[in-house]
Amino acid sequence: MSNASMRTIIKDPRDYLHLPLNMLEDLILVTGATGTQGRATIRALSKLNVRVRALVRSITSPAAQELRNLQVELALGDFDNPSSLRLALYGVTRIYLNVSPSPTDPEAETRHARNVIEAATQPGSTVRTLVYCATALTGQHESFPGWENSCEFSKQYWLSKATNVNQVRASGIYNWIILRPCTFMSNYLQPLAPFFFPELLSTGVFRTALTPNTPTMLISPDDVGRFAAIALTNSEQFHGREIDIASEALTPPEIAAALAEVAGRPVDAQYMEKPEIDRLARESHVIWAQTYFNEQSCKVDVEKLTAEFGILPVTFLDFLNAHQNHVKASFGTL
Repeated sequence: MSNASMRTIIKDPRDYLHLPLNMLEDLILVTGATGTQGRATIRALSKLNVRVRALVRSITSPAAQELRNLQVELALGDFDNPSSLRLALYGVTRIYLNVSPSPTDPEAETRHARNVIEAATQPGSTVRTLVYCATALTGQHESFPGWENSCEFSKQYWLSKATNVNQVRASGIYNWIILRPCTFMSNYLQPLAPFFFPELLSTGVFRTALTPNTPTMLISPDDVGRFAAIALTNSEQFHGREIDIASEALTPPEIAAALAEVAGRPVDAQYMEKPEIDRLARESHVIWAQTYFNEQSCKVDVEKLTAEFGILPVTFLDFLNAHQNHVKASFGTL
């Protein structure tokens, strides 16, 4: 049976059990495969001629079928079902671990990471590389201005990321790498913008607790996927590294100008006054994060990163132009 045909017929993790391990060498499992990061990572890996298996909750969903069109194996599994994870990991040598916080289940993110790591380190496991995607500034939360007074979601968010990093370090997996992306460029578009910037898409008002001169380190989701693909396929080179990744630093006026140019409508950056910031920061993860960005924002040497990884970063304007229809649809100007 050819590898190409295997990729199209394996739908259920139980199908893996009859396959000899020598047919499954250098197989990469991508978790969170139908999300923004997962899809970007799979697209990048598909250009490197490596075998990829995607962990999905439904093999019939449109998102899963899109992955199948990239000649990706689909593994039916659930982060809260350890037996399904063990089956999905059969013959896997490398894992891209991408887990997300849950607003209703504070322990979900750390539990999901733990379940994957435990499945990957069972006796007989073939996993030798783990790349975990955290976020920039992970582990520095106690030094954030106002940390003790931050909202519960913010505390859980940062503590979960730090716990997961510690779980990866202590996993015993031969090669491990932590990627820490900065702010996603897609946060300014649907479906994420209403959460981060409630007025942006409907009114064109980019209200923020950032100062006009505070830069935000941005990264395209596609660049995250490219960094992940390189780390996964060059794991010995990057073993033990914790790497902040970004593409460009822009201030609020620069972000607003880029959005306005591509959306074809005015976008105005407006700045909150301190009383409003103080009130909202106690209950808003986003506003509180912006307050410490004013004092302790992430700084990435993009030129050095480009030289090491060989990735020419996508600028915010290039990202918006590449997704022009989505930008216009998000802002109602399509």
